[in-house]
Amino acid sequence: MRKPFFIQFFAMLALVFAMTACSDTQPDAEPKYKPIPEKKTDNKGDPDTFDRRVQAVMNEGSQSQEGQAEAPQASKARPPNSGREPMVLLDTQNRPLGEVVHHKDKMDYYECKGIIAPWFQELIVAEMNYFNELADLPFVLSENCIVTYGTEKSLTPGRIGVQLFETRKEFDKCVRNDLCPVFRTVNFVPINKSLMRSYFISNTNSKEIFQHCVTDTGKWHRNSTCYTID
Repeated sequence: MRKPFFIQFFAMLALVFAMTACSDTQPDAEPKYKPIPEKKTDNKGDPDTFDRRVQAVMNEGSQSQEGQAEAPQASKARPPNSGREPMVLLDTQNRPLGEVVHHKDKMDYYECKGIIAPWFQELIVAEMNYFNELADLPFVLSENCIVTYGTEKSLTPGRIGVQLFETRKEFDKCVRNDLCPVFRTVNFVPINKSLMRSYFISNTNSKEIFQHCVTDTGKWHRNSTCYTID
């Protein structure tokens, strides 16, 4: 079924090249970020195979062949999927239940400890490191964790998330000095009484961005934000 698509694709591509050759206009400037690269996997066009791989990675970890093939190091983690403590502690105004440790016009920062449940922090660190390995980036550590809250001046007031870092030095540079060569954050997106996890990773050195959504049931949507999931 793919053959007609590729024939049409190359025909359109040839037409674009022809039009470009006849045009005197300059091409557009290079975009700031490259398109998200597709990871090469076997049978990626088969929805059943892809769904099996996703479920194996997110639910079986190191025990699945799929998980080891996708990201062998990160798949060794076996984080809990639930715990007795609430995922995030909030006050009566739905703000993180703790003291602000750093303030900016658009963002307030809180310590993760005491706000993010230990089991939930272990889960999001494991998921972030899985996505780090897919992007060929270093892993983050659980202790280098900060909670973010969007202020009234933010584009998304009231949004709560977590930023994770490889080292404490990277943590200080990014939060205090806005120097983030690699930026990793997970925003919590409430949809239909469930809390989804929307991961965003940017690498300024390679000019690449990576986005993933994990639902409350652990379903993984690759190259998507939770704001676009039905």
